[in-house]
Amino acid sequence: MPMLAQIQRHWFLYVLIAPIIAYFCAFLFYPMGQGVFLSFQKAGLLGPVGFIGWENYQKVFSTPMVWQTIWNTLILSAGITFFGVLLPIVPAIALAEVFPDWVKRGLQTIIYTPYLFSWVIIIGIWSNTLSPIGLVNSLLVQSGLIEQPITFFASPVWARPMVIGLTVWKDIGFHALIYLAALLSLNPDVLEAADIDGANGWQKIKDIVIPHLMPMIKVVFLITLLGSLRTFDSAFLMLNGRTADQIRTLAIFTYERGILNFDLGVASAAGVVLLAVSLIIAGIARLILREREA
Repeated sequence: MPMLAQIQRHWFLYVLIAPIIAYFCAFLFYPMGQGVFLSFQKAGLLGPVGFIGWENYQKVFSTPMVWQTIWNTLILSAGITFFGVLLPIVPAIALAEVFPDWVKRGLQTIIYTPYLFSWVIIIGIWSNTLSPIGLVNSLLVQSGLIEQPITFFASPVWARPMVIGLTVWKDIGFHALIYLAALLSLNPDVLEAADIDGANGWQKIKDIVIPHLMPMIKVVFLITLLGSLRTFDSAFLMLNGRTADQIRTLAIFTYERGILNFDLGVASAAGVVLLAVSLIIAGIARLILREREA
């Protein structure tokens, strides 16, 4: 009865959130449930044709490529999360010190712009810049640092660093603005008091700025971690015969089995595995952060 009374009292608020709930049910929970259901079915051209239990999951884990894709996913996720969380702190602190305001706003726009680009545009920009006859190789050859151009996009050695680097470069402006918003709430009197006490720049960053940013760092960490576990676009656009073993992620494997091979049952099972891995890692990360908060 108290619950019904609460609903009657705040009925207008429930009406306002109803479209959001409907959206999540239609485009998140229902497709997720369908994917889990399909992972236990034998999928045909016209849909599921019968229950087969754990057979699709057995096929997933009996495929040698799957273990490599899981390993690739974890390595790429670790690199993207580590650099994607820490590096944006540098431009955020630099922007906080920029005056006048119109210069700060201009720089904010510049570093945020890559976040608005699609992955096709980003890969196109960097493939031209890092091609054997591109700007980077031309400068390295002319300076004598290398004798032959480096094939960045066709080298297994550079495959993972390229995916990590391009992903971090794309998101660094967005994360920097999140940190900058937190820095703007820092009381200037605290920094002035540190100056009076003789603290240098590094000491102020270590003892004042970083602790102040810690709540936002945790938020960015979780956002980046969950996003990196679903890495698809950047790795897929860089995929070729020489780099596939290094950057084929579980999300790409799901796409290839489901769309290219039309094996929807196995693809759904792989998608459920990816969801489970993401939830487990996110849960562990959340527990670690909660323990540190306590």
